[in-house]
Amino acid sequence: MDGVLIDSQPLHYEADVRTLGHFGVTVTARDVEKYAGTTNMDRYRRFLRDYKMTASVEEMVAFREQCIMALIRQAELSPIAGIPRLLKSVKDCGLKTAVASSSSYDLIGAVLQQLHLENYFDRIVSGEDMKNGKPAPDIFLAAANALESTPAQCVVIEDSGNGVLAARRASMKVIAYVNLSSGPQDLSPATRIIHNFSEIDGQFLAGL
Repeated sequence: MDGVLIDSQPLHYEADVRTLGHFGVTVTARDVEKYAGTTNMDRYRRFLRDYKMTASVEEMVAFREQCIMALIRQAELSPIAGIPRLLKSVKDCGLKTAVASSSSYDLIGAVLQQLHLENYFDRIVSGEDMKNGKPAPDIFLAAANALESTPAQCVVIEDSGNGVLAARRASMKVIAYVNLSSGPQDLSPATRIIHNFSEIDGQFLAGL
């Protein structure tokens, strides 16, 4: 979702910067870019270790969720260019779809509702339910299971290096979208790298 359906990654970086600042650690958005695509719990366990923090992970994640929900509600959200056309094309081809996001169910629901995209997806899977976050393959395997599909039948669209690795580890094909707002990401393991969603459509994805 984040960085693919919506150009929200800068908001997530800002939420992390604000949260870490609240708990006494000063960082910049550049410092947290490498954690893109990970679940809140995974990321804040890493922050706890990397910055030698004393607050509990649960306390920080709860504060962070308040931050990101406030930022999302304040923002004027719109889908990334080409996404509505692509989703319509995908549905016209009869392909099943899922959102598999490290974000919480509350945030996924809020974003899809604001973007008016909720009717394009058959299933929603959140990193909240996963034992291991990206780059582990858990969330994509769970999404395939929810869609009653095999990994070999699935195509993932990702903008983060962690997400691309997770998709490959799930034995799925992956389209990597270069989103400059997401910062430097290693997308090289992807099946194909695109710079604009006009480069693909439902028929292309069905033929992979």
